[in-house]
Amino acid sequence: MSLKLKLVFARAIVCLFLSIGSNVCMEAQAAHFHNAPAFSAQEKNPYAGQHAAIVEGARLYARNCGSCHGIGGRGAGKIPALSHGALQSVPDGEVFWFITTGSVANGMPSWAQSSEQQRWQIVTYVKALKSSTAPRTISLPSGYKAAPTNAAAALEPFSDPRFQHPGTIHKVSVQDLPAPYSTESANNGPQLVIRPPGAWPKATAGFHVQRYATGLDNPRRMRTAPNGDIFLAESNSGIIRVFRGITPEGKAVETHVFAKGLNEPCGIAFYPPGNDPQWIYVGNTDSVVRFPYQNGDLEARGAAEHVADPPHGGGHWTRDKKFTSDGKKMFVSVG
Repeated sequence: MSLKLKLVFARAIVCLFLSIGSNVCMEAQAAHFHNAPAFSAQEKNPYAGQHAAIVEGARLYARNCGSCHGIGGRGAGKIPALSHGALQSVPDGEVFWFITTGSVANGMPSWAQSSEQQRWQIVTYVKALKSSTAPRTISLPSGYKAAPTNAAAALEPFSDPRFQHPGTIHKVSVQDLPAPYSTESANNGPQLVIRPPGAWPKATAGFHVQRYATGLDNPRRMRTAPNGDIFLAESNSGIIRVFRGITPEGKAVETHVFAKGLNEPCGIAFYPPGNDPQWIYVGNTDSVVRFPYQNGDLEARGAAEHVADPPHGGGHWTRDKKFTSDGKKMFVSVG
């Protein structure tokens, strides 16, 4: 590459993969997924590819699996993703066997208490995750209303969303926090649901929130170009979009695809820093690439140029990036 940049990578802590999605585990075991018996590979999924089974499998996954394996099978903490990797290359029957049997050594409980149909639906869903058509959110019933809670308000300086309002400040000092290691670690992952009717961000007096763009497939990072265009990484579809302008209704005047065919893009950075960038750098989950750019470009001027291969895998798939103000170093997040 022509630019001599010093790449600074945050070193990831080497950890033990405790997941059915681990490539390391696959290399260490027999030819079958987590030592599944040979007969399991011959088991046929009665719901393979069926849309209804994928949707129901998504609901079951969110309720039973998402707290460990992450929203949309993207992994969480030490647990790698299911949306790509070892699980996507083995027979459905072997995945069904492993869900049924479990493995204490791998931190995977047995789900034999679920019906056979439900286990196959989960298999159908996780197998569909390699496609962007698999739902990442859970539909809510018509007329859904959030259940009220009678929990007491948190003692100051802490609070929760029921009592939060724009402009409210809570100063939390070190003295307010519990001592380190006073409790066991816990994982309480969220269940992603479609926005309930009437739920909307609150704004301070004199401001209001408008919806600028919709129909995006896992938007992760926005960056504003010097000319005011908004660049957005759409991670599931592997697209970088550009939005230009704003209508009186708060919508984008123009929407364009700047680049596509990327691998779970997240970070976007303009180089060199300042008002006249010549390149746009993009962080894929497994690489850093760049595109030639001039102010006002709505499509990439050329193909992606490979820059670097940051460490990846292990659950944290997003690679953000930032240049120093002098442009001599680029920092890439690893997780």
